[in-house]
Amino acid sequence: MSLFVVIGFCGEFLFAQYLPGVPVKLFPASGEEVEVNYGGKWCPGVVIRADKEEATALVEYTSSGRQNEREFDIEKVRYPWQPLVISPVYVWKDSTGEHTIVAAVESIDEKTNHVTLIRRDDGRMITLPIDRLGATEQQRIRLLIRAAPVRVARLPPIEPFAPTQQLAGSSLGATSSLAELPPDPPSIPVAVPMGGASFARAYSDETLGGVFPIGSSRGWILGATLPKRYSSKSDVPTRLIWATLDDGKIACQHLLAPQERTIAVHARSQQVLSLGEADDDVATLTVWKSSPKLKEAEAVVRWASGEHPSHNPVNRWGEFIDGRTVLHRLGKGEYAAYDFVAKQTLYKFGQDSRTSPEPVLSPGHRILAIPEGRSVRLVKPTSGEVLASLPVEGGSASSVAFDADGERLAILSANEMAVWTLGTSQPPRRVRADLLMSSSRLAWVDDGHLLVGGSTLFSLDQELPVWSYRPQGEVVRDRDEPNTVAIADSRLCYGVQIGNRYDRTNPGGLVIGAVELPGPIVRETVAGMNREELFVLKPDVGVDMKVECGQYNDRVRQNLTELIEENQWQYLPGAPIVLRGIMSRDAPEEMIYIKSNSPMGFGGMSIFGPTREQLANAERLTRQSYRSTLRVERGEQRLFGAASVGALPSSLRLKEGQTVASIRAQYEKPVPEFFETVKVPAKIYDPRYQGGFGVSHYGSKGLVPKPLDDLPN
Repeated sequence: MSLFVVIGFCGEFLFAQYLPGVPVKLFPASGEEVEVNYGGKWCPGVVIRADKEEATALVEYTSSGRQNEREFDIEKVRYPWQPLVISPVYVWKDSTGEHTIVAAVESIDEKTNHVTLIRRDDGRMITLPIDRLGATEQQRIRLLIRAAPVRVARLPPIEPFAPTQQLAGSSLGATSSLAELPPDPPSIPVAVPMGGASFARAYSDETLGGVFPIGSSRGWILGATLPKRYSSKSDVPTRLIWATLDDGKIACQHLLAPQERTIAVHARSQQVLSLGEADDDVATLTVWKSSPKLKEAEAVVRWASGEHPSHNPVNRWGEFIDGRTVLHRLGKGEYAAYDFVAKQTLYKFGQDSRTSPEPVLSPGHRILAIPEGRSVRLVKPTSGEVLASLPVEGGSASSVAFDADGERLAILSANEMAVWTLGTSQPPRRVRADLLMSSSRLAWVDDGHLLVGGSTLFSLDQELPVWSYRPQGEVVRDRDEPNTVAIADSRLCYGVQIGNRYDRTNPGGLVIGAVELPGPIVRETVAGMNREELFVLKPDVGVDMKVECGQYNDRVRQNLTELIEENQWQYLPGAPIVLRGIMSRDAPEEMIYIKSNSPMGFGGMSIFGPTREQLANAERLTRQSYRSTLRVERGEQRLFGAASVGALPSSLRLKEGQTVASIRAQYEKPVPEFFETVKVPAKIYDPRYQGGFGVSHYGSKGLVPKPLDDLPN
């Protein structure tokens, strides 16, 4: 597999030494149009003067719409046409030797036996029959066909998309029954064999930005690479590595434009979605054609989506709804759906959540689950029509997941896991999950287990995290690159880094693979556990009480005393385990409520391109929520927590003559009654087992398990 280099005036093609002829050395002259690498981006400019001895050029360039003047090292200066070529510049002769041109190869068409050259003097392209070139030139082309690097796919211009005022439906008044919502299985189940494939880094700072299981009997998997953040290699292409897990081989690689981050793949249409950035720091989305059958990736369309730059993790989430529609997170709690074939925005929606956990599509892509504060909104992903709204207990929803058959939906909150069954009116199965850390990612492994945060295996039957999984080698941080772990066909599909990237002589490599969960010895270890020995708090254990609730202190103290008696704990002042009740008020938050007569409803968390009339009729006010919190603590450790909020909702249905301000007091008020109704388990687990009873490391050797020491058997 050929590697690549980005050619500037000081760059070299790795294979040039094998080509006949002497390359023409390049150096800019005053007045020539060039591009300069400023802040990791190539910006257009004009050379004012150049100094060969100092290897520098003074260039007037444009960045973010402003003209600047600066001296650049010559390695950060290039001609605009240089990224398009696959060879150095040569003097090319025809078969007679009478006609010459100074140019570099842009492409070779083996089917028509033509070569396209880019002229050195003016950057224009010229296409010639190969058999009309000289013998040396024809030999050079034959070697280029065998040795030239993969071409970097061209980034297309940004195209305007038709805007929309359509908002996704509000959850107000939506049904909480799933009886009329049938299961949504995948059209083609994904089958992934166990295996792995490794490949060398193209440069020391290359890392994995995503792993996307495709499936089939061969186990196709796509690994997407990019430079580490703050790397000096920000101007190199990002790579798409197509591999097969059954034989561990790399089939091909495609190169995308520098700083294009792959965030989603649609296998059926053979398309990938990348997140990039325009010169004015506006985020862009680009759809590419990419599959092992293609020689290089092909751009389909590119458009602007949000104002956050691409290095901001908040907008790295995106999904294909189908082969022509994508959904993208523009910013925290702000989303838009696009039809990229019709080049229009379909609808937008806000997410009523402080943490903005990721929405999830069902396997058949007919349902979009949006986790919010105390509910999960289910909408039709192609239109935003609300299908249902499921209530959440045990705190705010932190993550959701459909099982592989699209029959069950799991919702994780602070203290419980709720499992809803589609196509039935049955209430959800609720299991305690207070030992789990909040996570924005959740995935089903099998009927009884889910993977939380890409690392913790949770058992529905045990109501416990039972095992953890960690990468072997240099860690790719889940918070920075969440797409490096995925679940498909009960397999953990992963990407890890091996070797020492700081060793320039041997920077190591990258591994993409899949292992079957839960893995060796996990079931045996869990089956041998003595469950009663896992509890740090249980009946007859002493607890202390601390109350910080101002005027409600006596009332809350009485509530907590009753809770201690109900759970058969012993009140013991000075005990290491403390029941702590707190009532507080959040910082002020500016809100804008936009009136709407749309049957789809309306929201107040975000404004998505409102009309002037809507803004003129909007109601502005400051929301300041009340919060009641109960924590069970042991020193600095949190054993259990629950909270309730007295807050003005982000969506409201007003009656004739009402304003938001007029009904504000109904919602924004202290909630001391929370301490009367809050449920705390009588038995609370030792946080030592927060990550389960052991850990398995995955990497180039599959899964390597290691149970915790001194487990209670």
